[in-house]
Amino acid sequence: MELTVVLIIVFYIVFYLLRPTSKEELKRFNKKDNWSNMGF
Repeated sequence: MELTVVLIIVFYIVFYLLRPTSKEELKRFNKKDNWSNMGF
């Protein structure tokens, strides 16, 4: 049981880190004023 939970968590982390970025995220990342996009 614990092994399946750990595998699901590891899979989710790997998927989140290696997923392709969307065009909107790239546009947000390339903006010079990034602080306004961080929700502060």
